[in-house]
Amino acid sequence: MNQMSIKNNESTDILNKIVKAASDKKGEDIVVLEIGKVNPIMDYMVIVSGTVPVHTQAIVDEIVKSLKDSDIEPFHVEGYSEGRWIAIDLGDIMVNVFLPEVRDYYQLEWLWADAPKTKVNSSSG
Repeated sequence: MNQMSIKNNESTDILNKIVKAASDKKGEDIVVLEIGKVNPIMDYMVIVSGTVPVHTQAIVDEIVKSLKDSDIEPFHVEGYSEGRWIAIDLGDIMVNVFLPEVRDYYQLEWLWADAPKTKVNSSSG
């Protein structure tokens, strides 16, 4: 499996897979932040909300499965067992799947307010 840093030319495809997987599992309020425009620590951050821990875990399972189908495995997944805030580290892309109250508490979108933001319509037909 490929655990190398994702290059920019691949990032769009990877982001599309992440967003589609999250949408397929009814992830809510999906946001993509272009962190690389304001800080070199990563290129993108994806933020998604789930309704209950089993929902956040299902969203993460779908994202990981979708990426694995493309031979991409996360460096690390943190917080899965509690399901309140699950972080998927893909090197140049970080995915955060939150319960709404945890997302509101940590306010990552506010913390990275200078980064260009794309809000994704997460309702899948």
